[in-house]
Amino acid sequence: MRWWLKARRVHVLLLPALAGFCLMLAVLQESVVSLPSFLNGSANPVLFVLMAPVPVCSALALSLDSRLEEAEQTGVRQSHLWDGALIGGVLAVSVGAGWVLDTALGTTTGLPAGRNTVFLTGLVLCLRALVGPPAVMAPVAWIFAVIFFGLTSSDHPAFWTILPQTGGDPLAALATACAITAGLGVHLSNRRPARG
Repeated sequence: MRWWLKARRVHVLLLPALAGFCLMLAVLQESVVSLPSFLNGSANPVLFVLMAPVPVCSALALSLDSRLEEAEQTGVRQSHLWDGALIGGVLAVSVGAGWVLDTALGTTTGLPAGRNTVFLTGLVLCLRALVGPPAVMAPVAWIFAVIFFGLTSSDHPAFWTILPQTGGDPLAALATACAITAGLGVHLSNRRPARG
């Protein structure tokens, strides 16, 4: 297990990313910046905290891509199952941290940020099987799509955006569950290393 943790660079990549996620949630909270919306041609108020999942998703993708290919292809250990447990653990910590910060600070952005981390990680895992390491850009691309194209004419987030939805939004919860289920399914069924 020690070699697997070192190969995945858990202490170098994931622990700092989770710490950065918690720091962003605590510092940014409900800070807003106005960015243009291409659909309605006006300013789009965007929560800074929408960016909080990016370090966790990126670090997780980099961690999964750092492997000892020869040892893992010939070894008897099921490292892809350990990777699945690592994904689940990181996402559980993200959601838990969001809930704790919401409870402690009285905000409403922590739990949605945790949900968004799960959703975006599901997208990355699905795309890794198709495009390999460039899938790490999926969270950033989705966030920019939400920022620039996600507002309808009535200044409400479109149903597909997921990220700006409230913590209790049932459609966002369903989309998140579907994304992570598909992502984990793709990850666990694809035992070969992602294409580089």
